[in-house]
Amino acid sequence: MSLFPVNQEKSTNSKKLVTSILGKDEYLQATSTAVKLPVLRKDFIISEYQIYEAKTIGADAVLLICALLETSMIREFLDIAASVGLDVLVEAHDESEVESALNAGAEIIGVNNRNLKDFSVDLQNRSLVPRDKIFVSESGITCAADIKLLRAAGVNGFLIGEMLMRSNNITLDLQRLSGEIND
Repeated sequence: MSLFPVNQEKSTNSKKLVTSILGKDEYLQATSTAVKLPVLRKDFIISEYQIYEAKTIGADAVLLICALLETSMIREFLDIAASVGLDVLVEAHDESEVESALNAGAEIIGVNNRNLKDFSVDLQNRSLVPRDKIFVSESGITCAADIKLLRAAGVNGFLIGEMLMRSNNITLDLQRLSGEIND
């Protein structure tokens, strides 16, 4: 249930759902043509070529990960993405990476709620990103109560992967997450 505002014209869903794809280019191409949702290329972007490629294969946005890129490279990649009409979600894991994203000029910043060292989850990350930036809460979101907590904290969007990957009924689980269905 990602809510950051990529390619408004493509999305007819009022909740601004975005599909994120990690893996083969063919998966992204097939998804881009099969759905009326914006598509985020979630691969590890480490070269400008991948940004141009993302646009060519149908992505509407790319993910840049602060842990992999210097601030100057993030800034350069943001400029390249903007020049080809792609939005960018810049992912951080801690305060120093958020600072890097801000110094690079990121407008959409995601903070991964999962500590990659011990896999613990902390949903209380909103204070890391200034209110004038679009904030996306990433990972570890499992239920409607999480969404409610994050919305109350002023989170603008959500990147939910594992919970939906494990789902036996994605439609039903999205309805649960959005609060449309209460169990």
